[in-house]
Amino acid sequence: MRAQQIVKLAKDIRQSWNTSDPYEIARKFGIIVIDRDVDVKGFKAHILKTEGYPAIIAINNAYTERSRKVLCAHELGHALLHWDSINHFSVTEKNLTTSVEYEADLFALALLLDESQLTIPLDKMSSSMIRYIMNYNIQRGKDTT
Repeated sequence: MRAQQIVKLAKDIRQSWNTSDPYEIARKFGIIVIDRDVDVKGFKAHILKTEGYPAIIAINNAYTERSRKVLCAHELGHALLHWDSINHFSVTEKNLTTSVEYEADLFALALLLDESQLTIPLDKMSSSMIRYIMNYNIQRGKDTT
């Protein structure tokens, strides 16, 4: 899927349902979201998607509320953009720049951000720039706001 189409899809969903909350949007799509207390090194979030069953997004509760929303939006991107049965357990250096990870990151940012506040349109950003923004907004620990 092209970057412009992904950004448009995220914006259309946000506008249609008048929310950018990925938890609420997931529920509307019948996707189960579970916040889990998990003490597994490197586990942030993943999606389990198997034909014939509702998709399940699991998110590590050790992250801040803001971070969990970013992680949920990313996994929601996988659920909506990638139709095959998938099990995404982690982003590694190997799969960081694969199209599915880039697409899920782009979807998440388009869903959560007001693009008018950016100096570069989302669909023109490189995968490394998008990954940097995602990582900047994912932090373990208690919310400080």
